[in-house]
Amino acid sequence: MTYNFDERIDRTGRGQAKWEPAGLKEMFGDENMLSYWVADMDFRVAQPIRDALIEAAEHGCIGYTGLDPAFYNAYINWQKRRNGWEPDVSWFRYTPGVVPAINLLLLAMTNEDDEILIQRPVYYPFTDSIVKQKRTVVSSSLVNKGGRYEIDFEDFEKKASSPKCTAFVLCNPHNPVGRVYTEEELRKMGEICNRHGVFVIADEIHSDLIAKGHKHVVYAKLGKEFEQNCAVCHAPSKTFNLAGLQLSCILIPNEKIRAKFDTIQNRYSITSPNYFAPVAAKAGWNHGEEWLAAVYEYMYGNYNYIVDFCKKTWGDKVVVSPLEGTYLAWIDFRQLESDPDKLQELTRKKAKVALDEGYIFGPEGAGFERVNLACPKELIVELMNRLAGAIK
Repeated sequence: MTYNFDERIDRTGRGQAKWEPAGLKEMFGDENMLSYWVADMDFRVAQPIRDALIEAAEHGCIGYTGLDPAFYNAYINWQKRRNGWEPDVSWFRYTPGVVPAINLLLLAMTNEDDEILIQRPVYYPFTDSIVKQKRTVVSSSLVNKGGRYEIDFEDFEKKASSPKCTAFVLCNPHNPVGRVYTEEELRKMGEICNRHGVFVIADEIHSDLIAKGHKHVVYAKLGKEFEQNCAVCHAPSKTFNLAGLQLSCILIPNEKIRAKFDTIQNRYSITSPNYFAPVAAKAGWNHGEEWLAAVYEYMYGNYNYIVDFCKKTWGDKVVVSPLEGTYLAWIDFRQLESDPDKLQELTRKKAKVALDEGYIFGPEGAGFERVNLACPKELIVELMNRLAGAIK
């Protein structure tokens, strides 16, 4: 099939956070901005998903829901094809999102005032979730080596070995820096966590969005000792642009840990997805692979445009991190503007673009910008021209 990812689609007036003028005004101070912040796509979902949703709506009965064998089979077959991993159906738990799952897992597996380990700069809801659940944030920050980020294993073990550290929230592929951890890196982190009794919450929501030359390794696939000390979080939301349907797949191999999770989940009555979510997910897993390959190639083309533009415009003064996974570009502007407040003023007031400012991912991100690549190339061209004009 051929796809028209160049199409500009008007998303205003539909309550969609990325482009709704009232929301942009509240968050960024101006409703007339180009939007590159929250990680969803400005593309129509794959036709098989649209067809399945239309058929489900035309059926006309929209009642209480459950997950049927066809849903589980679609997910498991997807994991087998993509990652060589075959989870057991009994491990599966539904949540409306990975962030809700992280909150539930923190409640199930840790206590107030426990230390929860993360790797900044990292997806900011990790910090928010830890703080909201009255736990303590501890970061073993990644080391930036010329734009590519690496793990400081000595520091990681130092933080994990604290008697108060009870959980590690792993982000792989890593948002925002774009790393896809190797099996060796994952195994080394996992061995440290196992050695010190630290439970691993593996957020792998971007695991279907992997650049050529890289391979995603499901954390639970590392071996029995890793499998029994983790929860793996997947979702069709980033893969197939289905965030608005609110469905995530939480895999908990350890029976005792599942029981703890079930206790918390039942306390808050988070047990049943909306009618359309499993319909869309099944269609994507069963029939969306060709679309996914095409859309990721297109988005990676947007990434390459940004890399080339930065080199031609600013030389080595602006560094774009290598994109191994996700559809998010991580750009270091510190040599042009080291003050994050002034950089934000340039992007918002002069360039009039809505970006996720780097500092929200932790102090290590100050002076960086995160750019959502999932939009028509025309918008990427406009973004870079605006940034160049504002910075000039």
